[in-house]
Amino acid sequence: MEIHDNLRVNMARPKRFSWSKFFVIAPAIVIVLFAAFAFYAYLALRPMAKAESNVQAVVRQKTSLSNLHDMTVDYRDGSTYAVLGSENGQQKVAVIHGKENKVHIFDYGNGLTTAQIKQRLKNDYQSKKIYSANLSEYQNVLVWEISYQAKDGSLNYLTLDYKTGTVYRAVNGL
Repeated sequence: MEIHDNLRVNMARPKRFSWSKFFVIAPAIVIVLFAAFAFYAYLALRPMAKAESNVQAVVRQKTSLSNLHDMTVDYRDGSTYAVLGSENGQQKVAVIHGKENKVHIFDYGNGLTTAQIKQRLKNDYQSKKIYSANLSEYQNVLVWEISYQAKDGSLNYLTLDYKTGTVYRAVNGL
């Protein structure tokens, strides 16, 4: 402090950087950001988790399938859910259309694999990128519903028979 004309005057001193405050505030900000991201992810994934639990509940109630796993969703003709499970030691697929409670069961295991589908799309259709390959039902037959990007950048859809690979529907150039 200095004294000017009998008055005490506080001189402005440059404030020092407080490392202790920094080490308290920086982690607090990181924790708040992480919590906000986790909450956002929870809210974003909650509808899919709820749909999966509802589909599994319907499949358990209406069929004798056990060990349910690997649910896929196809939105081509409304929401179609497919769940893998086992019955009497054999792999099965349960397919449910939208909000229906009808469950259609198909044998699983003697059809095209995802690796075979990828190879076929590269060889026959010159795909650049595969967006999805989901199990579904078309005309009471188990099929693969595939969306992919062609070399020219267009979006294409295919419906392939699960066992034979026969093309049922093809939409090109979207």
